[in-house]
Amino acid sequence: MLLTCKQVSDTASDLLEDPTTLTQRIKLRLHLMICIHCRRYLKQLRLAIGVVSNSGSAPAPSKEEFETLVSQLGDRDK
Repeated sequence: MLLTCKQVSDTASDLLEDPTTLTQRIKLRLHLMICIHCRRYLKQLRLAIGVVSNSGSAPAPSKEEFETLVSQLGDRDK
């Protein structure tokens, strides 16, 4: 039995992060072969997971860098 879109969306993050059984992987792949909406959803979810996991790797800007950036943005509005 194929997975429904609701089942894919309910378990998408688990399916992407945690290895699943062979049967679950086959069911997911079969569903994704016929459903463009779930393919797009999983693509967006992968992107979001990647952005969030990489967000902690960049150091926070110093106070001076932050103030410079704010002033530059303010100058663009004029």
